Amino acid sequence: MNRIRLHFILLPILMFVTACTDEDTFITDLAEFEKLEIEVQTYWNGSDGFGQFKYGNKIFYNSYYPDWDSWSGFAYTNVINYLYYNEIAKYASYPSGGANESENYAVGHQFEKMIIEFEKPEEPRVMQLTNCTYTALAIKYGYGYAKKFGGRDGHDPDWFKITITGIGPANGIAGTIDYFLADFRFDDDSEDYIIDKWEYLDLTSLGLVKRLEFELSSSDAGTPLYFCLDNLRGRVPY
Repeated sequence: MNRIRLHFILLPILMFVTACTDEDTFITDLAEFEKLEIEVQTYWNGSDGFGQFKYGNKIFYNSYYPDWDSWSGFAYTNVINYLYYNEIAKYASYPSGGANESENYAVGHQFEKMIIEFEKPEEPRVMQLTNCTYTALAIKYGYGYAKKFGGRDGHDPDWFKITITGIGPANGIAGTIDYFLADFRFDDDSEDYIIDKWEYLDLTSLGLVKRLEFELSSSDAGTPLYFCLDNLRGRVPY
């Protein structure tokens, strides 16, 4: 009789444990930047010297250089400009505006390492990214110091990519992800591309990390090193 009673006591406990899902052990944290207040067609680039901005569990670092009126790391913006290669194009996404027809988004610029740190270790799940107008037009037409991707005949195997490195809680590398923002290495030139819309990037392979490091690289040393980011979603364990 005691064994039968024990069985019926344990059964609901086991059912409760097995019914628990990951949702019971973490909270979702989303950086979609819409709560950041800026005027229409403007941006924040760190000129106030604050050195960072925070959104949820995420800290976006910024270094501002007043002598050059420029910055490295992350800025945020709502600029719409997909046509003109000018200073404001450095703060514009090539698809125009934020992902999913939103207003605000982030722009990364590389002089120094671009870093997003998590206040609590986080499991990044997904983000959306695209080209910055300044970079896209530069490599499409060969503006400024940039080379026209593909060269004169369109056959040069040029490329522009972002590498995302996850740094784990013990400071080791948790994983890396490469994503090509432009790729002209195909045998068939018709397959060459420059990303011109917001794309989803799966980050689940990085696991639990305390920060993300971003690095832009190109086959051409003159490529302007900018990209745009939106909707960075992660899971923060309790």
